[in-house]
Amino acid sequence: MLVENYLPDSLKKYKLDYETLSQINPSLVYASITGYGQTGPYRRRAGYDVMVEAEMGLMHITGSRDGPPVKVGVAVTDLTTGLYTSNSIMAALLGRARSGKGQHIDVALSDCQVATLANMASSALISGQPDSGRWGTAHRMQHSTSSSHALADHLHR
Repeated sequence: MLVENYLPDSLKKYKLDYETLSQINPSLVYASITGYGQTGPYRRRAGYDVMVEAEMGLMHITGSRDGPPVKVGVAVTDLTTGLYTSNSIMAALLGRARSGKGQHIDVALSDCQVATLANMASSALISGQPDSGRWGTAHRMQHSTSSSHALADHLHR
């Protein structure tokens, strides 16, 4: 098992790329973590948590309603990407146990960040309403009702 986070093709010059190493060890599970994936127009760009938060929309919904976009208090994109990577590695190890074959896992910060915003996207797509920006600590799909206020009052007594 190997985990790397270099720009795509960077390890070829050292013969440490998946194609080379999998010829030596066909059962190799090789995870590549990048900003924007192994293929596509941004594959050569480095990716950083705060940059991806801004580009993929997380900062658009983070912060006070009338304020500027703000970054999340922790490196949430990095953390989420780590979780997706570890789950993918576990799945690849299970697959290898059955087939004996390894695989190349491609995990991108940008993909993982977009995945965390799936509920925002589905909300806009289902409602037909355009996204309305930051909600502070509120959530677009959770509306206050008298029963929720009554419950909150009860819990705070």
